[in-house]
This record gives sequence, C-alpha cells and structure tokens, in this order.
Amino acid sequence: MKKFYSFALLALTMGFVFVSCDKDKDDPQEDKSAKAIHSLPVSSIDAVTVDNVKSYTLSLSLKDNQYYLATDTTNKVGYYFKDNIEIAPFIINHTFSASGFGEGFTFSSCSDATTPGYTNLSAITKKGVSTNTYLISNSGAWNTTPSEISFVEGKSFLAKEIYVTNATYAYLAIKDQNDGNQSPLVKQWTDDDEFILTITGYSNGQPTGSIEISLADGMDILNTWKKVDLSELGYVTSIGFSVSSTDTGDWGMNTPAYFCIDQLKVVEHTRE
Repeated sequence: MKKFYSFALLALTMGFVFVSCDKDKDDPQEDKSAKAIHSLPVSSIDAVTVDNVKSYTLSLSLKDNQYYLATDTTNKVGYYFKDNIEIAPFIINHTFSASGFGEGFTFSSCSDATTPGYTNLSAITKKGVSTNTYLISNSGAWNTTPSEISFVEGKSFLAKEIYVTNATYAYLAIKDQNDGNQSPLVKQWTDDDEFILTITGYSNGQPTGSIEISLADGMDILNTWKKVDLSELGYVTSIGFSVSSTDTGDWGMNTPAYFCIDQLKVVEHTRE
C-alpha cells in the first residue's frame, strides 16, 4: 500500500480527520465546519412513469456543507464499518469511520474547490448537477469496499445515463501537483498523462460491458459535470466504478482515487 494512503487510512481510523467543506472562504462570520448527517431525506429519488415504463434518477439535496455517515457499527470490514446506503431501488456501497468518510461512496454537499488533500470531500464543481448534492467516491484498488451501486432484491434495470466529474482532491493533485502533502507523492502531470474512470455493468456478477471516461487527458482536466450515456451496458443488477492513472509507482496509483457522480438514471426492467 502506498505510504500516503496508509497514513490516510490510519488517520481516518484514529479519528484525526476534519473534513474541509467550506462553501465560501471569504466570509469570516460564516460557520464553515462540515457536519456529518446520519439520516437521508425521504424524497431522494426522482421516479417518472411514461407509457408504463418507470425510470429512476438518483438525486439528493442536503443542507450546505454536509456529508453522510451511516450509523451501524456492527459490521466491521477492515478499518471501517460497512453500512450500505439504501434508497430504493438503489443500494450504494458505503463504509465509514467515526470521524469521516472511508471507502465506496458517500453523499456530500461540500463546496470547497481550493483545499488540497484527502480531508476535502468536495467536487471540483462545488455542487451537483441540479442540486447542491452529489456522490463522491474513494475508489482505490487496495480498498476492501468497491465503489458499486446495485439494486434492491437483485432486480435488473436498464442503465441509461450518469454525470461524472473530478473531486477537488484529484483535480488539484493533477493540475498543481498538490495532494495536500508537504512533499507531494503525485508527479508533475504532463501532456502524455491520463486519469480514467471506468464504469462497468454487471448482470448477476457477469460483466455486460464497460465505458471509459477521461477525467484528465494531459492538462485537459474535467472541471464540469459530464453527461455519460450508459445504454451500451444494457440490463444490469449492479454498476461498478474504478479509476486508473498513468501516474503509478511501487505502491500502485499515485493519483488520488477520488471522483464524483450524480444523476444516475435507470429504467425498470420490463422484459418478459
């Protein structure tokens, strides 16, 4: 395991993480501390029925500068407690420590586009596509919890579309060689480097197809929400997300394995 991320995991486990999610850094009177929440709003799914076909869009709106932590501490996996987020029909992989986000996905309305490092759970866009909230992922290859979204009761849905963008952590590490460390572990990015998000569909564990999205192609670094057509994945029972980078070392990928998604849309399985 790469030394920096080993330290990050240790810091999370021992309760040393203070998440920076400041909405505005120029107002000294504003309470800028991020707050963890432990319950999600009920109205978090946009469900639409047209011609007897029902589609679901995963969308959520939290108060500003909040991130979601579940509460179940009975199921411990590695350094973290596993408590998936279920917002029917979606099941979102999520693990957490008592003091901060761990692995998989979590909801965030943090809006800090300037602070480097793993304590910043913000999208570079500072907000979601249509609300202030989005999903942020820690998707390192060494993680015990994969970044995955599945469906209740193992149901099958037709994947339609999703929006993706960079997390502030990865964006600043690539753009400015600033990963929050005094001696950065990331390299100076060049025009030949790439940071790729791969989205893979699965039907009962068998891949249905994969789509690659460029989060950074040289110095062309994604800093807006990009709409991605998922229809070639077909009918899926789960969708997996992983990242890869040309900046790798003896301990694996140096680029922070963080990215953000929003507005995942699926259509109810209606095949006979």
